[in-house]
Amino acid sequence: MKRIIAFFIALTVILSLCGCTKTPEPEVTTEPTTAPFTQNDGILKLAYSSSDSLNPFFCSTNTNANILGLVYDGLYKLDKNYNPVPVIAASYYSDSASVTVALAQAQFSDGTEIYPADVVSSFELAKESPAYSQKLKNFESATASGGSVTFTLSSPDPYAVSCLTFPIAKINEEEPEADFPTGSGRYIPQVSGEERYLIANAKKSGFAPAIKTIMLVNLKDEASLISSVEVGNTGFIFNNLSSGTYSRISAKTKDIGINNFVFLAFNPALEIFANTSVRQAINLAIDRSEISTTAYQGHARVAYSPFNPDWHMIASKDLIIPKNIEKGKELIAASGANVAQNELLILVNSENQFKLETAEFIKEYLEAIGFRIKLAKLSAENFASEVAAGNYAMYIGEIKLSPNMDISPLLTDESSGFKVNPESESAIRYTQLLEGKCEIMDFINTFNSDVPFIPLCYRNAAVSFSNSMQGGFESCDGDVFYDIETWSFK
Repeated sequence: MKRIIAFFIALTVILSLCGCTKTPEPEVTTEPTTAPFTQNDGILKLAYSSSDSLNPFFCSTNTNANILGLVYDGLYKLDKNYNPVPVIAASYYSDSASVTVALAQAQFSDGTEIYPADVVSSFELAKESPAYSQKLKNFESATASGGSVTFTLSSPDPYAVSCLTFPIAKINEEEPEADFPTGSGRYIPQVSGEERYLIANAKKSGFAPAIKTIMLVNLKDEASLISSVEVGNTGFIFNNLSSGTYSRISAKTKDIGINNFVFLAFNPALEIFANTSVRQAINLAIDRSEISTTAYQGHARVAYSPFNPDWHMIASKDLIIPKNIEKGKELIAASGANVAQNELLILVNSENQFKLETAEFIKEYLEAIGFRIKLAKLSAENFASEVAAGNYAMYIGEIKLSPNMDISPLLTDESSGFKVNPESESAIRYTQLLEGKCEIMDFINTFNSDVPFIPLCYRNAAVSFSNSMQGGFESCDGDVFYDIETWSFK
């Protein structure tokens, strides 16, 4: 049984390498039934999927999950630098085994107080939910005591509090899966027949938006989602860009950084990659700026470490590794390895244009320092199966990291499906980082010397909004409606 469970865990993680980090939106057959808004009616229309749940613990689409972020607060929310900002929490204390959060005085939208027991029951549902289970995988349990909740950790994590963003709701034990359980967020849901609305929460302290009413519009499919903002059926959309393509649309659009990490992986079973100098040479040969600006059409941020460059822990650090072909050649020569002896295979998901162009660039970079490279351009399904079977020298991978920047699936978690070496220098140092035995730059310096895999970039998403709207539109990975109180109609 344990082998079967491990197989499915590995398969799940491998599929994320294909860039399929977004849950596919189910097709909805109902066409929009509401007329386009005008700039004077003050009602914002947002797309949602009527075939998916409007319960934050049971919804499976990004579209609905993003909207429900307006209805529910967590203990914390994240800003653009993945800093945990207290919402229902007042303070926290953490050690290697647990995180204890003291609750602030807060109320649900119906006026009742939020108790630690509400946090515990919400945690238990969130831990099993499609949207939050990955973030909470290192949390074993939650226990209420007085005005606090203590979360027990499976392993040490100094950044665990960043994962405590799951929604807090008043759970109806008789109907835990019902749509719209009571929350404490910025808006309150209202249902009128087939129509779904969100109304500004007048009891929300410090929240005074210009947009008082949001109408939820059921759309047919994802293609309709994009066109809806162009024709005015909706006022704002979020595009994950997980398809690997970007097309300009006739609406104002902004990129937002997300926590999707793109990297070049080595097959540790190949003798040539046991040579540290060879890995270092490849690292120096790669032009990350060219990959981000050209292959990803500017919809990515260069990564010189395995951590998100926006993360507050490294955002001020100078981590640049400039492309240096000559130094790469010197390292190859000093290594004694015959890198031209065999043609090496790089796997890439051909259904993702961003990754396909990235692979072409990497082929060029590696051939410049003496390698012979062949690209295997595979369908997403075949890519995943070939990676799982180990039939590659290198591959272009992608993984959605949790807000605590947990890279254990790539370094220390042998059950993750990645070909990790838990005895590598990087893996050992990463364990020390989590245990508080070294600083983050100690780990990064070890990583950049060891080079167990090569960071390429962190991918962006995009938000688009109607030309009749104005505001800051400072969306972020944790909340695409982060500054909705600044939004209004012209």
